[in-house]
Amino acid sequence: MPALLQLDRVTRRYALPRRSLLRAPAPLTAVSNVSLTLARGETLGVVGESGSGKSTLARLAMGFERPDEGAVCFDGKDLARLSKPELKALRPRFQMVFQDPYGSLDPRRRVGWSVAEPLRVLRREEPAVIESQVNAVLERVGLRVEDARKYPHEFSGGQRQRIAIARGIVTSPDLLIADEAVSALDVSVQAQILNLLMDLRDDMGLGLFFISHDLQVVSSISDRIVVLRQGEIVDDGPTDDVMFRSRNAYTRSLMAAAGWRAARDGQSAATDR
Repeated sequence: MPALLQLDRVTRRYALPRRSLLRAPAPLTAVSNVSLTLARGETLGVVGESGSGKSTLARLAMGFERPDEGAVCFDGKDLARLSKPELKALRPRFQMVFQDPYGSLDPRRRVGWSVAEPLRVLRREEPAVIESQVNAVLERVGLRVEDARKYPHEFSGGQRQRIAIARGIVTSPDLLIADEAVSALDVSVQAQILNLLMDLRDDMGLGLFFISHDLQVVSSISDRIVVLRQGEIVDDGPTDDVMFRSRNAYTRSLMAAAGWRAARDGQSAATDR
């Protein structure tokens, strides 16, 4: 059985603006020779500082961009080789939750309209079917059916992220990509959203591709962790190995920034807080 998501030696470059008439600058390599896999029902955490290439990986995994080298495959299908109709037909099976719970929802639209958008665009369901599915996913993420008639400004940041998650799962996807999905939230609310994501993963059998700059957050939800630095993987493995036994200096610096102190010889870790 193929991996749900596979990136095989993926490289992505971006052209930089020309500042001289003599020559164009060298392109920026955002991601370089990255390989990773994600299975159904598994959470893969990707962690790194700002500019490390995390969000580029998310856009590549969603098929929003194509790699300059390598391949991005979903369920064995190379996304770059699919036609637009083929990619659209596959799109309901992988969805994304974005970082900003305030900017990701249209303030002019009721919540029910926003949650239903993937059904209208990707599946063109009948209105009665759409309403039923929207009501079901709102309740599934801890909101109420009547919340569908409200506007985003009537909700807290944590509630808005629940709405964004409801929109992400309304098509019953196999893969959910969460790009810094809790970074804009208070710590107590972060824990609630992380628990919700884990429950959905277990209940739906989701593959969860979880991206964050915070290693402590990533370690709390992930089965495996990939550490990115300047577009390259510098560390990866099962969560316990990365958190408690890694000798990589960059990984350990991320741990220190997150308040962790790695124990030696595989013993438990403690926080400095």
